[in-house]
Amino acid sequence: MSKKINGDLAGLDVSSVKALALKGGKLLLLRHVLGFSINFSCGIVLARFLGPEVLGLYFISYTLLIILRQFIDFGIGTHLIRLPLSPTPGDFKTAFTVQQFLGVVSVIVVIAFVGPFASKWYGHGELFFLTLSAGIGAYFNSWQSIPLSQLERKMEYNKVGIIEIVEILAFNLAAVIGAVIGMGIWGLVVGNILRGLIPAFMAVLLTGLRPTFSRDKKAVSSLAHETLPLVGSNLVLWLIMFAPTILVGTFAGIKALGIAQLAYSILGSTMFIATIFQRVSLTSLAKFQDNMENFNRAVQQVLYLLFVIYIPLTMGVASLSPWWVPLIYGAEWAEMDKVILVAAIPVTASALLLIILSALLSKGLASIVFRQNITHAVIYWIVMGVTVAAFGALSVPVAHLAAMSAAYIFIAGYARCCGHIDYKPLFAGFLAGIVTMMLSWFAVKRGNLLIPFLLWPAFSLLLFVSSASVRQSAAIFFYNVRGDSR
Repeated sequence: MSKKINGDLAGLDVSSVKALALKGGKLLLLRHVLGFSINFSCGIVLARFLGPEVLGLYFISYTLLIILRQFIDFGIGTHLIRLPLSPTPGDFKTAFTVQQFLGVVSVIVVIAFVGPFASKWYGHGELFFLTLSAGIGAYFNSWQSIPLSQLERKMEYNKVGIIEIVEILAFNLAAVIGAVIGMGIWGLVVGNILRGLIPAFMAVLLTGLRPTFSRDKKAVSSLAHETLPLVGSNLVLWLIMFAPTILVGTFAGIKALGIAQLAYSILGSTMFIATIFQRVSLTSLAKFQDNMENFNRAVQQVLYLLFVIYIPLTMGVASLSPWWVPLIYGAEWAEMDKVILVAAIPVTASALLLIILSALLSKGLASIVFRQNITHAVIYWIVMGVTVAAFGALSVPVAHLAAMSAAYIFIAGYARCCGHIDYKPLFAGFLAGIVTMMLSWFAVKRGNLLIPFLLWPAFSLLLFVSSASVRQSAAIFFYNVRGDSR
């Protein structure tokens, strides 16, 4: 007899939910590919027209916007997704009340404190308007978060994708038009506001859920206390996000901050593959909770496959950066190639560790994740603080690389609580990838583009031929995908 599902997917058996998850993964892939294409192409225009210093100011406001959006969400979106039964109208009213209150408080704090302080600290008066627009844009997350959570709960990823693409388009159209016609930061200001306003209206329109208010103080207080631990876990991530803004922006300058952040934005755009793997695997691994052997085998298969994809992708892109950075972004961004070279190592490692993270979270081992995040943050701040004066923008990937040593907590925790993974092929391939990237980068730096186009195909072929575990994992993964899709 097929097992039935409760809640919004009531009436569906497990195989139907798996089919929905697979379809959702494909829709997420399409959304991320479209998002990457828009962000990448528009990012080139902004980099050429605005330059490193203006984009450095923008990245300060963007960091603030992301943190405020997470603060305003207050873990309520995740809470509503996890509820065993469908949320009631009363649940929605209470959730909207908490988020509306936090949104208004956030805007007031930005106007009264953050904006004036940031503009004075960095010596740029226009930063006040950028931070203000970030606060306003973040406020509208109190309209969007709850409708979006319900779409994800029902696995309506087509509507989720529409809202997320609309957000990307809203910002980039305003920012690019503003840059081209000479508005400077004002296009970015308008873009920050529209990236919150337009998708919020779209989310309300697609779900019929609109902001309401509850006078039940007990219910509001109870929900806030219930979701507070989720906010606490985000504090460490906010601390990590603020490090480049505070340390590099203060001691190396806004231009160095712009170079470092754009480098990470470019490499980070390749993370959509790892993000999809993480979101899908977090759901898929849950079905193996009672079978440790199958659970561990599934984790290793996904880890090996992502490894084969990610090493040539991220490190290959980085190895060619002395050629494409000045060609695409212009001469004033030329020094970004060094940042991309070093950053490719921890970014690639982070992508692989997302699978271990999913495995630990699916087992309810959030305490291990929290310890790793704390250790990572401490190392990150200390190393960046020590190196920023000498290295400037390069201190960001150097600190990131040093902080990746905290991944030992993930690996040891997984081995202790979940099972054994054969890391030998991963470590050997990772080191070989670094060597290949370095040799290719120096060859391109000296004007030889032939070397990387010979080395990377040879590396990929050697990696696949030399490791039976990698070949087997790839074959099993694609067999399962074909089987689930039928």
